[in-house]
Amino acid sequence: MDGIIQTDAALNPGNSGGPLGTSKGEVISVNTAIIYPAQGICFAIPSNAVKDVAEKLIKNGKIRRGCIGIAGHDTTTESHVAKSYGLPTDKGVFRLSQIARPGR
Repeated sequence: MDGIIQTDAALNPGNSGGPLGTSKGEVISVNTAIIYPAQGICFAIPSNAVKDVAEKLIKNGKIRRGCIGIAGHDTTTESHVAKSYGLPTDKGVFRLSQIARPGR
């Protein structure tokens, strides 16, 4: 996700969604997610993005986002396979599945 802010705010299940502010009381983002296996790294959505989403929800009742419709994970192939295809590396993305999206 582009444009997110990594923060050291203490987030726990059930208390995300609160504002992250400056010492002057200015809201700069909304706390939103935590990755527990990564030492509890927390993320926040910048207030400008939140404002844009809120305006679209009020106006349209929904948000439309682009989706390429695939899922994957990083992987490594055997070096002789990479060489046979003339690839510069043996690392890549393994396609897991296509995501079925109604109406697309």
